[in-house]
Amino acid sequence: MLKFKIFEIPEEQSEKTLQLSSEELDLGDVTFKGGSLHIDFYRTMQFVRTQFSIDANVELVCDRSLDAFDYEVQQDYEVLFKAEEVEESADENGAVRNYDHASKQIDLEQDVRDTILLNLPTKKLHPRFLDEDGNPKEVLNEQFGDIPEDDEEKIDPRWEKLKELKD
Repeated sequence: MLKFKIFEIPEEQSEKTLQLSSEELDLGDVTFKGGSLHIDFYRTMQFVRTQFSIDANVELVCDRSLDAFDYEVQQDYEVLFKAEEVEESADENGAVRNYDHASKQIDLEQDVRDTILLNLPTKKLHPRFLDEDGNPKEVLNEQFGDIPEDDEEKIDPRWEKLKELKD
C-alpha cells in the first residue's frame, strides 16, 4: 500500500492522498483505527523527495484506569530516497534512504509507522484525567482504614519463637 514504483511517480512535483484503513498498518501493541496520508513527491533522476502529513487515529489504553480511548496523531515528515548508495540516517525531522534498486520502488511504510508511534504520549491518560490545557489533573489520594500511631517496626512473635529454637 505504501510502496510506490519510481517510474510511476511523475517527474518534478506531484502529490497523492491515501485513506488508510485499520488493516493497512500494523502498529504492534497499539490499535490503528485508520487515517489519511498526504504525500508530496518531487522526483528527479538523482532522488525522490517525499514529504508526508499523517492524520491518524489510534486506540490507547489509559495507564491510570485501563479504559480504552481514541488518540489523534497529526505529524509531518520528510524522506529523501537517493539513487546513489548513501548511508541511511533518520532524525525527528526527516530521513535519507536508498532506493530499492531490485524492485525499483520506494517504501514509506516504516517511516509512517515510526512517525505515528513516536508521536504517542509516554503517559497514556484518558481525556477525563486531563484539564483543558492537556495537563494531568491532580489525583486525590484517599486513605482507607486507620494508620497506626507508632510507626515502629513490629516483629512478628513467631519469629521470636523461631529465634529461641535456633539458640
